[in-house]
Amino acid sequence: MLRWALMGALVVAVAAVGAGGAVTSAQAAPTGGAVCKSFVASGLTLRWSVIGNVSCSKAKPWLVKILADHGKPGAKAVIRNAPRGFHCTASDDAKGRPFAGACYTGTLKFPTNGFQWFG
Repeated sequence: MLRWALMGALVVAVAAVGAGGAVTSAQAAPTGGAVCKSFVASGLTLRWSVIGNVSCSKAKPWLVKILADHGKPGAKAVIRNAPRGFHCTASDDAKGRPFAGACYTGTLKFPTNGFQWFG
């Protein structure tokens, strides 16, 4: 249940950032975004994307480091390898791998730069 809720939140966040139409005067629109090529890490096939000035090539090493951290199965992941200045959140799967999450600058509602994934 938590997995589907988190994936739903990630999809909504990606869609909201991709739409870019509802931008207030206080928030600038992200400068870019992309759906990155899937890859396998820690036994997970990852689907992921980036927003703002973060490129797929810049985010992939950060994501690989985050996936190396294993935690308690089915719990909120403890992210120890987050990029400096980013807020990161993720959920661990039944094997303790951070299978879905996001790292971003700004706020969760209005992320300016970052990446998100699910596996």
